[in-house]
Amino acid sequence: MDFERIYRDFTELARTGESADGSVTRLLFDKSFWEVARKTKAYMEGAGLTVWTDACGNVHGTWSCGVPEAKTVYMGSHLDTVKEGGLYDGMLGVVGAVEAFRAFLADPAEKRVNVHILATNGEEGNDLGGTFGSRAMAGLVDPDVPGYMEKAAAYGLKREDFDSVQLPMKDGLCYLELHIEQGSTLDKAGEQIGIVTGIVGLQRYGITVSGESNHAGTTMMVYRKDALVGAAKLIVGFDRMAREYGNSMVATVGTISVFPGAVSVIPEQVEMVLEIRNLSEERLDRFAADAVTMGRAIPDVETKFQPIVRKAPVRCDGRIGKMLEGLCLKEGYSFRKMPSGATHDGNAMAAKMPIGMIFVPSRDGISHNKKEFTPWEDASRGMQVLSGLLKKINSQGGLGSDYGL
Repeated sequence: MDFERIYRDFTELARTGESADGSVTRLLFDKSFWEVARKTKAYMEGAGLTVWTDACGNVHGTWSCGVPEAKTVYMGSHLDTVKEGGLYDGMLGVVGAVEAFRAFLADPAEKRVNVHILATNGEEGNDLGGTFGSRAMAGLVDPDVPGYMEKAAAYGLKREDFDSVQLPMKDGLCYLELHIEQGSTLDKAGEQIGIVTGIVGLQRYGITVSGESNHAGTTMMVYRKDALVGAAKLIVGFDRMAREYGNSMVATVGTISVFPGAVSVIPEQVEMVLEIRNLSEERLDRFAADAVTMGRAIPDVETKFQPIVRKAPVRCDGRIGKMLEGLCLKEGYSFRKMPSGATHDGNAMAAKMPIGMIFVPSRDGISHNKKEFTPWEDASRGMQVLSGLLKKINSQGGLGSDYGL
């Protein structure tokens, strides 16, 4: 692999939508997204892929080995970013997939699998739902949900577009994705490769805490029914509960609204959203049940929990994990088996085929930020591992024996 040339190609693509302060913004269907989609199409074509863009903005690059009934290895990541994000999230996986294919094509070994590279749209949170492009391809978007087509129409989408982008993927052997960790585990441990065991499940709950508004100066503390105090007790309780589970559980209240919102009025109502993530659905359900019980026990207020989002955990394929271990040992790369705390396009692809993910370190654990950074030598190792994995799967003609991970 020519990593100097790859770095130039990566930088050209990743800086699309860059602002003067160094942050990058490529949002769902915006001008910068279409610009990077155009550049990615040319980049894929230059690598020898047959390329097209579907109605949901996903860029596809395909190659056939010419063997009847051959299975297909899907690879890729996303082209979009968060607002004022960094260079590496998503784009490293797109470039890594194309370069793994390029090395695969140059290898003289007999070709036994097809390749389909995906550069997706709308993986980041948006009003059509996160992992939008991959979910659309997997048939997991329901345009008949009330109000959904009104939102989609704002982007020029029609009902039939969701039928046209669906891929049967019956030929799918597996989906592979290289990604930055977006956390600090590898960086702090000084480890070079993360072998992802699964993608955590996610649950979100809208919480309403109701009390009674009253004069802030004349209502003594003993008589107050302060909704914000009740909400604060809940938030502290969520934090305590999550820590009791250990590092596998995270709980966040990232948005909160207080009513009536006046400095001299005791808050009557608080609305907030609790998000919890874990690799065990049973633990998520238990945490949620305990959170409801905690809410009922808060004195002087009433709490209501409304489920908003529920995404089940996804397990990565153990056979792929075993191959990745072998590749890291062969190359002398330090590695760790670890879950992904962030959601990825692999969540949707897992509905269609086995998945595998490779992490490389994120400096100081920073992501979704212009300071997001992965040293190029770490990125290069990840690409080499992905390339080796594709070649290994091709040489076996499949994923091999079943292993637990």
